[in-house]
Formats: sequence, structure tokens, C-alpha cells
Amino acid sequence: MLGQASRAAAKAALPGAALNAAIGTIAMGPVAGAAYAAGDFLLNYPLLRAAKKYFPGTPATMTYKSRAGEMITKQITQPSAVENVANIAGSFASMPLVDLLTQGQLVKQAQAVEPANISQEQQIYQQSLQRQAVNNLQQQALAPGTQFQMQGIEQTFHYPGVTLPPDVVRQMQQGYA
Repeated sequence: MLGQASRAAAKAALPGAALNAAIGTIAMGPVAGAAYAAGDFLLNYPLLRAAKKYFPGTPATMTYKSRAGEMITKQITQPSAVENVANIAGSFASMPLVDLLTQGQLVKQAQAVEPANISQEQQIYQQSLQRQAVNNLQQQALAPGTQFQMQGIEQTFHYPGVTLPPDVVRQMQQGYA
């Protein structure tokens, strides 16, 4: 069973591990997030354990009002400055150490993922090709990152099977003459 000092060190190491998990997951995916969280905890736990042993925190009293309205007083230990520095330094040092231990495989795996904006451009290009094939259109110039056609409306009344009213066709032809 874990002693009081071990539980306190583990409890103090968890927020940094959660933060590294979130950063790793957002930046490089869930596998990297889990690896960075584990690395942070495994580095911070012994650092905090040693800091708590050699530089114990300051005892303090915390008083607060419960939901029932009664005053509750608890004895707590505020972390020492050495503990805080060890916790922050351990969190910052853990990511490069995980990268060193994994020989950069997490970073390489994250870089292999295609960025979303390139995928979107490819999807727009594919949709444009499909529209041209289905509607027997000439190649279309589209505004970058959109489906907005750059050329004029002159091609829009050439869709097979679509008949515009004669007055609309006449107005369009007069507008381009």
C-alpha cells in the first residue's frame, strides 16, 4: 500500500501528466498523448517524492464554509518552492526525454499525417472533377479553397437537360455581347 508521502507525490504529479497528455494528443495524436503523460508521471513522481522528503512543505490551516453552512477547518501542507520547481521542470523535461527514448518515432508518426487543409483542397478538386464529368462541363477555374466558379455565368445554361426560359437566355446573351 502506498504511504502518505507516496500518495501526495502521485497526486501532485497528476496535473502535469494530464497537461502533457492534452498537449501531446492535440499536437500528435492519442498515442503520443499517452506516451507523454506516462513519461511526465514517471519522471515527476520520483522528483516530487525526493523534494517532499528533503524540502517538506509548510503546514497551513484552511477554513471554509460547507454547503450546510458550518465552518470546516483542515490542516494542509503547502508545497515548498523546491517542490513546485521540481514539478514544473519535470513536466518540461519529460517530453524531450520521451522523444529521446522513442527515438523520435512519435514525432515522425505525427508528421506522416496529412494536414487537414491539404485534404480539403484534394476533396474540392475531386468534387470539381465529378461535377465536370456529370454535367459535361469544360474545366472550371475555382476560387482557392472554395467551390466558387471564377469564370462567368455563360457556362451555367449549358447543363444537359436544363432549359432556361427564353427571356433569361436572351438577357444573358445580351449581357455578354
